Amino acid sequence: MQRYIEALPEPEVLLAGPPFALDAQLARLPAGGPAPARCAVDLALHDRWAARREAPLYELLGLDPAGAPPSSVTISLSDDPDALREAARARPGASVLKLKLGTGSLQSDERVVRVVQQAITQQNTDLAVDANEAWTVEEAARLIPRLAEEGLHFIEEPIRERAPEAWRALRERLAETNDGGPLPPLIADESVQCAADITRLAPAADGVNVKLAKAGGLAGARRWIAVARALERGVLLGCMIASSLAVTAAAHLAPLADYADLDGALSLADDPFDGVTLADDGHLRLPQRPGLGVVRRQAAGNDAPRDTDF
Repeated sequence: MQRYIEALPEPEVLLAGPPFALDAQLARLPAGGPAPARCAVDLALHDRWAARREAPLYELLGLDPAGAPPSSVTISLSDDPDALREAARARPGASVLKLKLGTGSLQSDERVVRVVQQAITQQNTDLAVDANEAWTVEEAARLIPRLAEEGLHFIEEPIRERAPEAWRALRERLAETNDGGPLPPLIADESVQCAADITRLAPAADGVNVKLAKAGGLAGARRWIAVARALERGVLLGCMIASSLAVTAAAHLAPLADYADLDGALSLADDPFDGVTLADDGHLRLPQRPGLGVVRRQAAGNDAPRDTDF
């Protein structure tokens, strides 16, 4: 991270030329380097570009936040039925809940899915699951058709093998183990670390989880989305556990996605920023402020929130 920052051009070089020449500025960034470091600089440049034009970033990108899908809200990994029911019912208005799996046994994973699905039967809530690379190809091929009976929104990263060959093997086995009923979309997350991985996985994965921290920022994420769309694959716009600065930046691209999983800031005890908020149903409420629209939260002894200062 530090080496990448040290390799950046001096500000007068990086920001040379017309003030609104964002593409030229992005092109001056060093090639390679850690994706999170590239992401940080990319966000700063996008924020500066839109703020100087006194408009929210989504507006300059030609996007309408009203067209964004609702964000899922995550239920952490657990095999305690009571805890799972309580977590599911704590979000009665949520449009989508995403349940983490990988309890250690297929029977337990199947059981917790059914527990949560039963808990939300009276709610207008869809259920997605994230297996987090928990299953072998054979295990996934046996379990996915059974989970499909629950009408899942999608299944994320079902197998621990990331290679395209493993994903193709899963598809081949599913053709044998599934009785012909519809299967939920299979979304690749950890298996995709660069745009080329999307192309390699496209024959077997239904979609890709695009995260700014993996793609190197907003520009990289837009490229990933373009590749996925060209291959007729779905897009889940996700995030790491992160502050509202990173989550808000991602939310500006949410209208380009089929699914959103942008609840990463909810896991923080002390989020230093104010930005996008989630309505009770998971719909994203982007700030109307220029740029990313993020401000620092008021610190003890200060009178008001402060604008970001990159």
